[in-house]
Amino acid sequence: MKKILKEPFLHFICIGFGLFILYGLVNQKEDSKNTIVINDFDVSNLISTWEMQWKRQPTEQELKKLINLNVKQEVFYQEALKMNLDHNDEIIKRRLAQKMQFLSNDIASIMKPTDEDLNEYLKEHQDKYLTPYTYSFYQIIFSPDNRENHQKDALDVLKQFSNATIDEMKSRGDDLPFAYHFRTINANEVALKFGGRFPEMLVNQELNKWVGPVTSGFGEHLVYITERIEPRLPELADIKKAVKRDFEYDYQKELDENIYQELKKQYDIQIDIKSEDFDPKFVDYLQEEINQ
Repeated sequence: MKKILKEPFLHFICIGFGLFILYGLVNQKEDSKNTIVINDFDVSNLISTWEMQWKRQPTEQELKKLINLNVKQEVFYQEALKMNLDHNDEIIKRRLAQKMQFLSNDIASIMKPTDEDLNEYLKEHQDKYLTPYTYSFYQIIFSPDNRENHQKDALDVLKQFSNATIDEMKSRGDDLPFAYHFRTINANEVALKFGGRFPEMLVNQELNKWVGPVTSGFGEHLVYITERIEPRLPELADIKKAVKRDFEYDYQKELDENIYQELKKQYDIQIDIKSEDFDPKFVDYLQEEINQ
């Protein structure tokens, strides 16, 4: 990901982004004739918005009304700008900042990751895509609802019958609505049935032997694990949709931050907090942090 952001292509994008902003600023200063233009793009947007709301196209009369309302809104908007009514308006600031981020989204959409990019991303973030452990095991449970000391009972049974066969151990626990045998069940499913810590405690247990006790929200379990399949990294083809989604999301975040850092260089940002409610060291820290 960082390799991509260091490529000349990104520099080209950032320069283009800067020129786009500069053009907007210059164009705004030069346009002093109070001209309002309603073009095809504006009308298409009005029609699309209407269709989304009403599930049909507007009539000519309705479209005329929409255009008139749009002109009215634009007139008020332009006059509000002249009167500086947007100054220190938190909602307007937030919305305009959001629109700037939308511009970076559009730039990010230009980037189409190749399989090589996705494979590299998959290797860098493989912990995110590893399959969970998978188990086959038998279990019996000792419930605190049925026993005075269910933990002691579980330990006693384990000591006395540690070498018991699977059939011999079946009747030693309490009768609760759980299967005695689970075949090729993954850790996520185990967690749903017995709680999040239960599969974690199976990771280092010996195979083909009664072990425990393993604690769940229902009591203490003695477990006989016959199979434990280690997590593996799937092939890209099997999870390509998810990897591509995550790649694009992370790429967008990094690009957005990169653009922000480039734009921030054009500003002298000063933290001018004099309130006694704040430690001066904290203010200094903020200033140092913002200038990084």
